[in-house]
Amino acid sequence: MLLGCSGWLMADIPDPTIRLSIPGTGTFDLCGQFAVAGDTCSITLMDGEPDTTIGDDGFGHFAVKNVNENGFAIDSISFFFETDNLNQPFSAFTDDFTTVGLVKHPSVCDGDFCSTQTLEVDFSGVQKPGEAGSAFLDAVFCEGEFCPTAIGFVPHSDVFVNAHFASVADPPCCDGIQPGEEAGLAITSDVPEPGSFVLLLGAAGLLAIKRKFKFYRT
Repeated sequence: MLLGCSGWLMADIPDPTIRLSIPGTGTFDLCGQFAVAGDTCSITLMDGEPDTTIGDDGFGHFAVKNVNENGFAIDSISFFFETDNLNQPFSAFTDDFTTVGLVKHPSVCDGDFCSTQTLEVDFSGVQKPGEAGSAFLDAVFCEGEFCPTAIGFVPHSDVFVNAHFASVADPPCCDGIQPGEEAGLAITSDVPEPGSFVLLLGAAGLLAIKRKFKFYRT
């Protein structure tokens, strides 16, 4: 743990991180076998042996495969992960799309129906030349006995997926998920790099020096 100049106690808070990369293993076949350009397909990845989505610890590794037989790539894809804690920090990275988006969906009740809390992760953008995309959402401050404490995502929960198809060339980056290609998702628990704390404390130190210098001048 580190104590910042502001007096806040900073700990290594787990950061649920979703990485989408090519290639992948441990495959769920996506829908859209006969989709054409402009089509969108939705599918629920059902947890179960041998294809597990989220493990006992709230994290996991699996892959999705573009099974399109008409030669069309997936130029954007969205994943919806169930979680019992939207207050966590979340991050996502990819080496195959240029844009990543993270959206929190709190639970909503309508009569007898109540939706679950979900984190939406959107991967899109197939510009050439492309630069791999990333996104980050900071944790929501909460204190008290009623604050959520769950880490990661709901163990063995299903994952809802939306995929959009288009005609996309196949260069090194970023070309979406090509026909027959597998995209792996590594859902892991990261902690902030030590270097991040060094930079943070360094910035705080410079700010303190600036304030001290200003005090002596006045």
